[in-house]
Amino acid sequence: MDNSIYAQQNEKFLLECQLAQRDEYSQAKRANQLKSIITLAFAIFSVVVSILDCDTLSALSSLFAVSLVVFNKYSDGYISSHKKHAASIQQYIDVTLFSSIIGGATSEWGELPNKTDLAKTTSKFSGVDTSDMKNWYSDYSSLSGEAQVFHCQRENVRWDYGLHKSYICLQLGILLVAVVAMVASMFIVNPNFIKLICILSWLTPLVEYIYSVCKEVFESNSLLKKIDAFCDKIENKLSGDNNVSIKQELIDLQYKIRERREVGFLIPDWFYKMRKRKHQKQEDSIAETIVNLSQENGEQK
Repeated sequence: MDNSIYAQQNEKFLLECQLAQRDEYSQAKRANQLKSIITLAFAIFSVVVSILDCDTLSALSSLFAVSLVVFNKYSDGYISSHKKHAASIQQYIDVTLFSSIIGGATSEWGELPNKTDLAKTTSKFSGVDTSDMKNWYSDYSSLSGEAQVFHCQRENVRWDYGLHKSYICLQLGILLVAVVAMVASMFIVNPNFIKLICILSWLTPLVEYIYSVCKEVFESNSLLKKIDAFCDKIENKLSGDNNVSIKQELIDLQYKIRERREVGFLIPDWFYKMRKRKHQKQEDSIAETIVNLSQENGEQK
């Protein structure tokens, strides 16, 4: 067997695990999108109620408000459960690969899902085409074991950070379009004061929604920046002396990556798929450059 992460990541069971973790995240994302749609719809409904001044609609609005609190509490638990389960499967994949490359027990890397859980979760993907999940990590196979592990971990961090930055730009773009549309409507319809208040009222829920999304993404990015700073320290140590083991630092880094996966913002699947090819091409280019520089500096296996 090729003793490299690049080759071993394409083993059948690990690819099925990749499908399983993606499905778990997708379930969490769908629930999160439903929660967002309902919350936004309720906010708009509340604006309409305040404008119409109807007692029946006001009573319905109050009832929906209570129901929304209960629904959000349930959905938050559902989303968190699936995110943590997906993160645990990702952890299993990474730890299986990393421990096989640098040695040691998988227990050193923290708690992993048990065999029964993995078998049950992956069973529905038996026989499913896994070609889309191949070559998850770029090719660092010519580097030492610890260097392979580190650069795959850093690829995880870099990938997530780039995806989050792109999504922030999209959200800010939507907000800009909404504001421009609002200003344009003011000039087109030449509204009086009351109509102006109505236009602003309709815009408020959208602004609040986009603000909450951006806030979550910024918080997730803040965690990624801290992890990236930790990566810098490890890379300096890795480059400084090839005889010094960084295994414990790699384990500590993996703990941080898992924690962020469990609490990080969920990028919608459609946006991930739209950006995947570009991001993967960029990561492959980065990997090629790193390998070439390492070969020049004599840092191969």
